[in-house]
Amino acid sequence: MASLSARAPEALGVGKAALEALLERRGPGALPAESRRDALARFEELPLRRTIRSSRGWKRDLEKVDLAAVDAAAAGDGCVEIALPAAAAALGVIATSFERGASEHAARFSAALGSAIDGRDDKFAALSLAFQNAGAFVFVPAGVRLDDPISITYTAPAGGLFPYTLIVLEHGAAATIVERVEGASGTFVAGIGEIVAGERAEARVVSHQALPDDAVSVASRSATLGAGATLAFALAESGADYAVDRTRVFANGRGANAELSVFFFADGKRHIDVESEVVHVAPDTTSHTVVRTAGTGRGQGRYVGTIRILPDAHGADASLRDDALLLSKEAHVDSVPALEIAANDVKAFHGATVGAISEEELFYAQSRGIARADAERMIALGFFEPALSRFPGEALRDQLREQLAGRFGERVDA
Repeated sequence: MASLSARAPEALGVGKAALEALLERRGPGALPAESRRDALARFEELPLRRTIRSSRGWKRDLEKVDLAAVDAAAAGDGCVEIALPAAAAALGVIATSFERGASEHAARFSAALGSAIDGRDDKFAALSLAFQNAGAFVFVPAGVRLDDPISITYTAPAGGLFPYTLIVLEHGAAATIVERVEGASGTFVAGIGEIVAGERAEARVVSHQALPDDAVSVASRSATLGAGATLAFALAESGADYAVDRTRVFANGRGANAELSVFFFADGKRHIDVESEVVHVAPDTTSHTVVRTAGTGRGQGRYVGTIRILPDAHGADASLRDDALLLSKEAHVDSVPALEIAANDVKAFHGATVGAISEEELFYAQSRGIARADAERMIALGFFEPALSRFPGEALRDQLREQLAGRFGERVDA
């Protein structure tokens, strides 16, 4: 990949010159050139999603992100590693790069592409579509059920990365897909995730953002669920100086079920902004969202969770629980749950709390010989368990617990 210093200054950033340089360098790839140009035009026209400011104030907005030095014209060759469980390929499972998916599995790829994600109303999804330069395509045939996970790892170079992950499960299929994003210091990542689950499919999807502390991450993700399908989606935002994540799930088929789990830890001067939206389209659909967030140091966090029940979604059952823990006086976390109900005979609940560790809890632990700092760490780690326990696989849960423990150990007293 060309370095920033090797790229002509006019081809840096995310403008038309950069897009034409990308097309010249690698060709249109899996997305037609005109589609890329149209997406860039939408990016330039669409307004930024501004954060909701509380009385304490939010110190970062997407408009403050410096895109001028991003090397969007670079190709993302070699930036993704995909691991498929043994014997899965013999069952017809496909796990390959985005480009190979488009060229070698064109019918399946094109039938799913764009059926869940919509870049027309999301500025940074449009940007990702315009400059897509890496990605993965996962396809699980009807009735195939995998016990071991499919692994996708993106490693972003210093110039930036625009990955696209397309996951398709046909009717009755079941699989776990674990996506991890890491990379070089100072990198910029704007990615898309698209999940298409057919009737009675069971999709377990993890997205783990683990970029360096000075990186910027913007993710736009969407899923559609057929009748009786289940999506268990787990999001861990454990890296980047500034992370923005937007996830939408559409329960389109009768009896579809969405289980969302989210956690983030805004420490140091980190800013994390997460939105989730579950749209109940069909009758008898269910969704349950569990969120655990924490802030310490000067960390700033915000979670906005929306449940929408459309007019035909009678019998829907939805819940959202968001709890935030403040571990320093300078930290701040906003919690903004919302319900939009347009159908009768539904059950819907949302709740949110923001608070600090109580002195009673600390006194109880200290009275049993536990030092105050250790008690804070123990209570804080336990606070995340309702979200962590919903992540698939004990090995992954232990890895996330270890990362959290390291951050608490370093920063709780900051």
